[in-house]
Parts: sequence; C-alpha cells; structure tokens
Amino acid sequence: MDDATLARDRLLMAILLSVVVHILVLFGPLGPGSLSKPRMSAEMPLTLELQRSTPQRSQPMRLVTGTAPDAWQTIDEPPREHQRHIDGTTRDEPAARYLREWILQAEAVGNQAYPPALIEADIRGRVVMAVTLNADGEILATRMLGDGGQPILQQAARRLVEAAAPFPAIPPAVLQGRDELVITRTWSFGETTP
Repeated sequence: MDDATLARDRLLMAILLSVVVHILVLFGPLGPGSLSKPRMSAEMPLTLELQRSTPQRSQPMRLVTGTAPDAWQTIDEPPREHQRHIDGTTRDEPAARYLREWILQAEAVGNQAYPPALIEADIRGRVVMAVTLNADGEILATRMLGDGGQPILQQAARRLVEAAAPFPAIPPAVLQGRDELVITRTWSFGETTP
C-alpha cells in the first residue's frame, strides 16, 4: 500500500467514526433527550396515585379447609354403620383426593351460581353442612350442623351443592365397604381469604 491509499483509508475511518459519535450524541444515550428526562435517584421519591375500588369477589363462596369448630360439631345422632364420614382432616389418600375433587366441583359451580341477592345485600358468613352421597355421587341428604348460621346462607349452601350434583362416583377405596359418604365442610360466603 502506498502512502496516499493509507492516508485516504485513515481519513475515511475518521469520518465514519465521527459520524457514529455524532449519531450517538444526538440520538443515543448521551443525546439531548436523555438530559431532559429525570433519572430516578435516592433523593427523588416515588409517587403513586391510589384509587379506591370495590373489593374483588372473584370467588365469593369457598369451602374452608379443616374441621368445623368444636361448638358446631355437635351431631344429634351417631354415625351410621353404612356411612363413612370425611372432612378436611381426612388423611388417607383416596379419600383426600376425592374430597379435593368434590370441593373443586362444588366451588366452581357454587361461584357461577352464587346468589346475586347475597352480594347486593352484602350478606357474609359461614355455615357448616354435612352432605350425604351415595356410591354414584348423588346427594341423598344435606344437614346443617351446630347453630347453622343465617337461614339465608343455609338455603344458599343447600341450593349450591344441589346445583353442583351429581358428583363423580365414589371409588370403593374411599367408601371402605360402606354404602354412603358423608362430607362435612364449612361453607364461607363473601368472606375474604385470611
């Protein structure tokens, strides 16, 4: 390469480098727009606008986990030999699995068919209900336990569980040689999740 070619190449590289630097200064992170934008710093507080909203009731009806409180466990008749009783404390896997599926079905239908009158009147509370199923998953009986709560909530719980029926057939491993399954759950209406 001769000196003239080398000088020309250096001049072109310098021009190209100058163009790139100017573009970065004008339009890039060092450009004039970056100086007008405030940057977050430790001294600049973050300001949020908060608006009140109505509480979301995405799931107004829930079947609460666990057993009913002791005061509500008073059953005026002893369990029958042909019935198996389960609740949220059931430990054997087939019964616990069936109970989870039963709860999912009851809550899904219950929240779709939730009585608008309860929401409009802002009626909240709990009822403890025992639901007796036959081996085919059909409801044989419902019974409120303890003081039972508000009559309107008792009626809503009965209607919602009946709307969710029939439930899946009960596996023999869950029934354990019995003819009926009694599921006891606390039905929570309109209460927020703890």
